[in-house]
Amino acid sequence: MCGIAGYYSFGNKRPNKDQIGMIFKLLESRGTDASGYAYINNQLLTVVKDAVKSSILIERKSWKELILPKCMILHTRAKTQGEETNNMNNHPLFTKDGLCIVHNGMVYNDNEIFRKSNRDAEVDSEAILHVLSEKADDPVKNVFSKISGSFAVATISVNDPNKLILIKKDNPVELYYDTHTDILYFCSERGMMQQALNISKNVKRGFNVGEYNFHHYEMENNHSLIINEHGIESYKQYTPRNNYAFYPMCDLDDDYYWGSTEYIECPYCLSSIPFNEDKLINVCDYCGNEIKLDDI
Repeated sequence: MCGIAGYYSFGNKRPNKDQIGMIFKLLESRGTDASGYAYINNQLLTVVKDAVKSSILIERKSWKELILPKCMILHTRAKTQGEETNNMNNHPLFTKDGLCIVHNGMVYNDNEIFRKSNRDAEVDSEAILHVLSEKADDPVKNVFSKISGSFAVATISVNDPNKLILIKKDNPVELYYDTHTDILYFCSERGMMQQALNISKNVKRGFNVGEYNFHHYEMENNHSLIINEHGIESYKQYTPRNNYAFYPMCDLDDDYYWGSTEYIECPYCLSSIPFNEDKLINVCDYCGNEIKLDDI
């Protein structure tokens, strides 16, 4: 489990930096192996990341001297594949052309994606970056059709610096729009934004009539949301790749062999995971619990 967060400022106002720092610190509960953030200023992509907790990263000079940009994406990592000591495995991930992503979830077919291409690191999230960087009329559609797994993704690019793209499949993306400051916030968990932004309920005659100038939205599953300086450019539903795979014969040491693997919900942590009833032991990639056929 990892965490993603960030914001988009439509006007000239910027978020309170202490509040953004608080969201980043709270996001640490979703991953302590590494943390990072990225933004674009003057057509230049800046990425800051390290194998430290977010509460440590924001104490560094680079954060303390940072003047908040128009848009920023944040990430805290709980490693599943690829050691955090290799900073190439940590998020945000980016290409030399200035495409940058943060990802929460698991990709199960990254070896398939990189079958004919070189990869820069070992982290499975790199497969999403690779697919998004391919030339296509709709790169997001390629993500849904080619990537097998779960993903909540935020992406920015120097080629279109006024856009923020959010993509959701099976992992949460919560949104708050502040009508007072004209800023959109997003995060893996709604409660983190409520706590950091001091969002409270507005009650009249005993009725809950909202949260003052904050308005909450939850992205629907299998959707992408594209934001530009005018607001919502598109909110589109996609058909995901069938979460059912057939694996060819592998070495005995490999995780998979002849047999069929489908994706189930882990009964312990509720993550989407591969399950092969022909295997002797199935283990959740997230919580590490052994999953038996009787459990599902």
